[in-house]
Order: sequence, then structure tokens, then C-alpha cells
Amino acid sequence: MKAKVIEIQVCGAITFRKWLSDACLEYIKCVTLGIDREKIAFVIRLPNGQVKSITIRQEDDDIVAYGDFEGLPTMLDYVKTVEKEKNEESHTS
Repeated sequence: MKAKVIEIQVCGAITFRKWLSDACLEYIKCVTLGIDREKIAFVIRLPNGQVKSITIRQEDDDIVAYGDFEGLPTMLDYVKTVEKEKNEESHTS
């Protein structure tokens, strides 16, 4: 049984379906060019046919993850947390 990565999205725009090395090289290119969407998203087909995703993202000094795997925050949860943190920062400034 295998869970297969069926898509890799780099920096929010460029999609790869075949080679992890190509996705990694594109990520390095994006970071070198200063693109501020430092993230890689994986779409995975589980052995039972179900499709899930996980996004790994650079955020200041942290690397965070969100997706639809059990135990991970969803993308919506992530966005709500970021917005809450921004609002708290603006009230303390």
C-alpha cells in the first residue's frame, strides 16, 4: 500500500506532478527571487482513494503546517489565527 503525492504546489503558483527535485529547485528559485509566499503544498492520494493535502509554510522564524489531515489545523483555522495575531499586534502598537 502506498500514499502517493499527486501534486506539489510551490510558492502558491507553480505546480509539479512528477519530480520532487524540480519542486525543490523551484522553491529555492522563489526564495532567491524574494517571493514572499514561502510555502509548499502537497496533495496526497491515500491508499483508500481519499485525497488529502498539507501545506508547509515559512512564517517569520517558524515553519507551520496546515491541511486536512487529522490533528492539523485547517487552512481556515490558520488564516483566523494569523488575523487574530495581526489584530492583537495592531492594538499593542
